[in-house]
Parts: sequence; C-alpha cells; structure tokens
Amino acid sequence: MAPRAQLSVPTNGALPHGHRLPSTNPEVSRTISRLSRQSLISLALQWLHKKHRAFCEPYLTADYSLGDADIDDAPYDPAQSCEELQEIYEELQGRKGGRKEVAERILEGDWRHGLSLYQLAMAEIQYLLDHPTSLRWSAQRLAKIENSKRRSKDLEMDNSANHLPRFHAQTFLLNLVHEVSPLVKAHYYLTRINSMPLTLLRVYIHDSPYSTEKSLHDTLITPHSSYSSDGSKSIFLVFPDGSPFTYVSTATSLGQAVGVEGRSLRKIVLDAVPKALSKPAARYTLQPTSLSARSLSTLLTLRGPGRSNAAAGGWSIFAANSLTPNALDFALGGPDTLSSPSSADAAAAATANKENAAPAAPQPPSRKRAPHTPDSPASKRRKQVAAGRFGRSARQGDGQGIERFDVRIDDAFPALPAPGAAWCPDVRISFQGAHVFAGIRQLVERGVVDGEAMPGWMTGEAGVSIGVVRGGRILGQGEGGV
Repeated sequence: MAPRAQLSVPTNGALPHGHRLPSTNPEVSRTISRLSRQSLISLALQWLHKKHRAFCEPYLTADYSLGDADIDDAPYDPAQSCEELQEIYEELQGRKGGRKEVAERILEGDWRHGLSLYQLAMAEIQYLLDHPTSLRWSAQRLAKIENSKRRSKDLEMDNSANHLPRFHAQTFLLNLVHEVSPLVKAHYYLTRINSMPLTLLRVYIHDSPYSTEKSLHDTLITPHSSYSSDGSKSIFLVFPDGSPFTYVSTATSLGQAVGVEGRSLRKIVLDAVPKALSKPAARYTLQPTSLSARSLSTLLTLRGPGRSNAAAGGWSIFAANSLTPNALDFALGGPDTLSSPSSADAAAAATANKENAAPAAPQPPSRKRAPHTPDSPASKRRKQVAAGRFGRSARQGDGQGIERFDVRIDDAFPALPAPGAAWCPDVRISFQGAHVFAGIRQLVERGVVDGEAMPGWMTGEAGVSIGVVRGGRILGQGEGGV
C-alpha cells in the first residue's frame, strides 16, 4: 500500500524562534554584512549567553561530528563547547581586525548550519540601535471607539472612556498572534530598549498560511537566484511607556524597497494591533497623525509621555520649567526668554572677564581659524529674538530633529482692487535638512529670516512634519488639517 501524501495543515501559531535560515540565504547575509565588527562580536557573545543559547545554538563538534563530511573542508574548525567559543570572541574583541573576518567566521564557521529567526531578529535590532536614524517612523494615536449605545452623560463615565488600555507585553503579543496568524505567518520578537522608555516589537512577515517544515523550506528557506524578499518583511512597532501613541516604521524592511505585497502584509499587522489591545467593552483604533521622523527621541519629545507633547517652539520654556518661581512672571524669565536680563548680564560678564584676562603668549597667525569678534548689538538682538521664538527647542545636536517639514498654504491672496471672488494660489513649502527647525533658528540669528515677523508654525510649535496653514496657523485634527 502506497504511503499517504503528507498534508500541510494550517495552524494559528507563530513561526518558532528556533527555525533556521541557511547561512547562504540572502536575508541572512544582507543583515550580517550591515553590522560593524564590534556589533558582530557583541551579537555573537549575546547568542552564546545561557539565556539565549536555546535559540542560538552554534555549530559544535560534539553535536555534528558524526557523518558530517563538511568538517574537513570547512575554513574553521568547530569548537568543543560554547564556553570555548566565548573565549574566542572575547579574544577577537580585544584585538584589532576587519569586519569581514568576524562575518565569515559566523556564517562559514560557528553558525555554518544557519541562523535562527531569533538570531536574525537580534541582528536587525542591533543594526537599528547602531543606526538610530536608519528608519523613518510615523506616530499613530491609539484612540477609543465610542459606542453610541453605551454613551452616558455622566462626567465620570465620559472621562473613563478616554483611558488607555493597560499594555501587558506578553498578553498583547498572544492576542496579536491570534489576530494575524490566520492571514499570514510571521515571527515575533519583543524586547525592551534600556536606553529609552519604550518597548520594541519586530514582526517578520512571511506570506504563507502554513507553518510546516515543507512549506517553510519551499517558500522561505530555500535560496535561489530569483529570490525576492518582498513576501518576507520586517515591521517595527514601538510602544512608549505611558503614551497614547505607537510608532510604526514606514519602511517594512531595513534598506529595502517595499512592494505592493509588502505594503499589504504591513496593513494586516497594523489593523491587528488595536484589536490585540481591545477588550469586549473597550475597542480601540489607530489614527494617523501628522508627524513622522527618523529619530525616536524626537517622537518621544513630541508624541510621548509627560508635559512636553504640546510644548514646542517658544512654549518649550514652560515644559522645561525654566521660568521660576512663577511661570507667568515673564520679568523673571529663564535664559531662553526674550526679556531675560540675567542672560544678558551673564554674557556681558563673560565678555568682560575675557577682556580683562592676562594677555596670552603671542601665537603665529592661523589661516584656518578666524579671530573671535564680539557680537554686534544687532546680532545680540537677533539671538534674543530667536531665543524668544524657539525657546529651548531647535538646537543642533539635541537629538530632536525633523528631517522634512511640508506645508500647504490655503490662505487667500490679498484682495485686489478689481471685483471678483477671492483667489487662493497653490503654494507648497518644503523644508529639508538634518534638523529643519534648528536650521531656521540659525537663519533667524544670522538675519536671513525676520524672527519677529516669522509665523509661529516656522518655529515648530505645532509639533508636526506635515500640515495645512490657514489663517496663519497650522490646522489641527478635525479642522481640515492633514
């Protein structure tokens, strides 16, 4: 009797952490090749740690020596134990060398049998930590869906309707897998970022409704010359602590173009996120906002927890609590206020100290550095105006830069003598740079932009990266704004 054909039965489970991709897989080699030498060594030591070892087992002699014909031809001899490998990578960490040496040892030596999905996730997270601006993030608001049948006029009930769901990482992940798995197969990696108050979720999407070894081998594991990774993409979701916002990576894979299939799979995950956070009596949805940036610290400042969410531009002095003891007493303003005699006195004292200091030994003239000249009264005035308009925000190196700021001006053209309807020209302005508002602040300080006549939206006080200007201000949500 002929054996029955093996069936692939759909399941609702996620792709396992321990499932391996061969070292020759383009996704594996691309991810490893992007990391620096020190990051690769640090990553290998993390894989060899006891808490990660179950999903990151290396190629050891004790496990693969019997019947393995590739050992004699391999460029690296397999180690006897994980402890021996830890000593090898610690020795590599202590000496100089190239990145290629470590990458080849990982792919052709210690993990020649392939990397697990768990290892691939850790490698992509490591690249994201090494290059914080490698992805563009969009902030999305988690809002509660109002139920008209249960609406109450009671004040307490109205306030409770705005409460956010409690984010429990493991419960949320189980609910997300339950929502996504019937549609696509994916691998989920949830981690905590120690340097910031946020939780990061990486979803590695694979378009297959089956999780059997055969289907994964046929569509994900087997590398070939026409390999296309559009069906396998990584989406990153960031959940800041105590904030109603979620940050979503706008590119679904690091350094790759996004096809139609990748965008469709990404939409499936985004639609499942609010469902995973919802309860029978409280349903939520993700609403897009007008802010996107490459820096997570920028998003934490403008769409994060605390009082700083609506305190950009000149209003940032209130969030920084620089006005003491009374925030409404502008005569006692801090160093960033327009009427700040203390800052002017401090600057004058510093200048006087420099002028009264003992003369230094004569130095030969240098062509690279121009002699320091004191600021003119006009320059000091421009800097004071800039300090009043921008406050503590828009400074170079503050880690809160927006790389692109697009606005559309919907104001009507000034009335002409001839009768007729108002004409509204199509005017669109785009500011681009490493830190748009820091650049505008420098233009104000140099007199290129009139800081007193400049509209408020040019200071970044709206906290958006795209918007519509009408009546001299950025329109908010519900007013026709983007």
